[in-house]
Amino acid sequence: MAPRFARPPIPFGFALGAAEVAEAGTDLAARPPLSTAALRLGAKAAPGYYYPLGDGESAQGRAAFETLLPQLRGTAA
Repeated sequence: MAPRFARPPIPFGFALGAAEVAEAGTDLAARPPLSTAALRLGAKAAPGYYYPLGDGESAQGRAAFETLLPQLRGTAA
């Protein structure tokens, strides 16, 4: 196979499991600093969340991911 240029991967979504939601805090996990709402997954007592980030093609997904992670880690400014 001939070498070819490949763009860096751009995330289109991010999922957080129940254990990680508990670690980050349900309030923070449920209200991401994104233009789209988080989608709750699983049981109400121990939810996970899915965060749509973009279409996987535009830089919007990378920017959304870089905005989301600091909040989930508790390091957002």
